[in-house]
Amino acid sequence: MKNLIYYILFAIVFSGTSCSDFLEEVPRDSVSPVNFYKTAEDAVVAVNGAYAALNVNDYYSRYWYTSSAHAADGSFTRLGTSSDRAVIIQLNDAGMLTSDRYNNATWAAVWQAVNRANAVLDNVPEIEMDANLKARVLAEAKFLRALTYFNMVRRWGGMPLILNETNTSNIKDLQVARSSEEETYAQIILDLTEAINDLPNIMDYSGSDVGRASKEAAQGLLAKVYLYRKSWPEAKENALNVINSPSNLGLMPEPKDNYWQSDFEVDNNIESIFEVQYNGISPQGHQIGNNYEPNSNGWGPGQWGTIIGSLWWFNQFEEKDKRKEATWLTEFPSVSGDTLVQWHENTYPVPHINKYRDPENKVSDGMAYNIKVLRFADVLLIASEAINEMEGPSALAYEYVNRVRKRAGLDELSGLSQDQLRDSIYLEFRKELCFEGQDYEELVRQGKLFTNKTAYATYTIPPMYKDDGTIFTPDQALLDRIARYQPDLSFYEMDSWNTIFPIPQNAIDKNPNLRQNPGYPGAD
Repeated sequence: MKNLIYYILFAIVFSGTSCSDFLEEVPRDSVSPVNFYKTAEDAVVAVNGAYAALNVNDYYSRYWYTSSAHAADGSFTRLGTSSDRAVIIQLNDAGMLTSDRYNNATWAAVWQAVNRANAVLDNVPEIEMDANLKARVLAEAKFLRALTYFNMVRRWGGMPLILNETNTSNIKDLQVARSSEEETYAQIILDLTEAINDLPNIMDYSGSDVGRASKEAAQGLLAKVYLYRKSWPEAKENALNVINSPSNLGLMPEPKDNYWQSDFEVDNNIESIFEVQYNGISPQGHQIGNNYEPNSNGWGPGQWGTIIGSLWWFNQFEEKDKRKEATWLTEFPSVSGDTLVQWHENTYPVPHINKYRDPENKVSDGMAYNIKVLRFADVLLIASEAINEMEGPSALAYEYVNRVRKRAGLDELSGLSQDQLRDSIYLEFRKELCFEGQDYEELVRQGKLFTNKTAYATYTIPPMYKDDGTIFTPDQALLDRIARYQPDLSFYEMDSWNTIFPIPQNAIDKNPNLRQNPGYPGAD
């Protein structure tokens, strides 16, 4: 990835840092085709700039936080409602419109990502260069545009379809209306279908090109798109294309091997199908670890503890499920390093999230692990769900979900009805992928955003241990503290329209054609 990272950094500098809010202000992050887009190297630099848009200006890290933290039964913020970071999770209609910096910032950043991909698609076709490389670069841009629109349509519903680079200095030219959700999905499917034809397999990338969009990435993302559309045959077909790929993708030996605590290579491993590349890009690192680290624990530079786990969701993991230890942090070294801090001894007495605990403290060195967008386990579950919806609980439907469960150390599923297998696959999605930037979307897709609304208010206290392993019996004062840091139902204002987010008010003020989503203040 060294050369790709270099070109990404070059593209960031070359593109400038003003990056105004697209559809709100005139975007100025594009390179003029008059003095650029002349050589094959220019084409590669341009598409690397499109990759870079995923990890700058609040796009993927902020999208990630809000997706994971809004899944209120699994995690929540320990911050009070008056904090600006509390809006990571507070489903407050008016607050999300005007003061939610994460909603506002992500809205602005995704349009930069779309515009950079559009710039490649508009200008690279005119370059005289190797035909195969040109086709690959254009396919990469289509993949990146489709990925961003997929994130957008799940977050805000139907979106304005901007399919050409925008360089205009006339703000009136940007008064674009929203397309329907169906039209938005149709464009996503078209981009991915076309990209598949010209992208190499993952195994064909090496050296500096590792981490680029591949045929499997486009097929896997398309399978997920069809899953959200309930287009089961297409979801099955594309998922099986990935599963049977010649690139020999597979599951890492243990669940923890995908996360920062792994003894193996975490970034771009055999289970990874597509990641947002961060490692080595210190100027554009993310703050995921800091948000999940226990507050003021002495480990790492941030230790904000912004997002903490709920005991209800913690208790949903069976003790023998290897993902429990990989996902949850129940003890950690003290600042001095000579004792262990148990979860009930922490400032906020709840289990914290372990997936992003950095054992090598790489973040303090200006590094950051990649953000995993699509894993092989995800595709196995897509295949299992699609097959079950088409054929019922067939042997093949069981095969793929049981591969995920076997890796987790769980018994194989068998003898279930179609409805029971569906519910089991839903739960596997949530346990396997929780806190990986799709919790909220999965709750919405599964129709459980509201059925789970009150579940997290009920919980049992798991066994507590002293450092020597003996059982610890809590007194009432500790039980009261634990209760205080469980999700508070009064903190959430979840209504039927909260299955998508509101369009930021400042965007609507600058473009009246952007109609607000139903239910939110100012909607028609």
